[in-house]
Amino acid sequence: MWDLHALAEPTLTCMLRAEDRRIDFRIGDDDVFDLTLDAAIDLAKLARSWDPDGALLWVWARRRIAGLVHGHIGVFADGLDDTVLDIEAPSLRDAEGQPREVLRSLALSHPAARRLDRGLDAVTERDADIYLRVQLEKAVGNRSPAVTIGVECDLRPAAVRKVVQRVLERLADVAERVEQP
Repeated sequence: MWDLHALAEPTLTCMLRAEDRRIDFRIGDDDVFDLTLDAAIDLAKLARSWDPDGALLWVWARRRIAGLVHGHIGVFADGLDDTVLDIEAPSLRDAEGQPREVLRSLALSHPAARRLDRGLDAVTERDADIYLRVQLEKAVGNRSPAVTIGVECDLRPAAVRKVVQRVLERLADVAERVEQP
């Protein structure tokens, strides 16, 4: 390992300095020497998987050597401004209204919303609300909307899924009746 360090130290020093310049952070000379020792130890550990007919060992492991610089520096960032965190965000649920109310207001200007609203008249208000809430959760990317809506409505997820199934069946029945002359 010491022979490897003596052989590779000038090259490793250049590589480490290049990386600290690239990220715009100056590392002291003593720390660079310590990092060349760490790099030599890492290179000695990696030597078995290195192909001598390919690139030089320290060129082959340049990403690991650059990682030593990042590990030495650590994460550096500005601290969070706590005053920004004191602002209370408005609740999105309060801002958007109940799903059925939103659908009814949308139905005034949009034909597809009007058809859906008329179709939901065939089910109870509770089932229509649960169905619309599940659809909203799906739209925002929730992978398990039945769990979320179940917590909000004090139902088990299986019960929420069953309500959605019944509403879909009822909507399909309504659609069939509309299509038949």
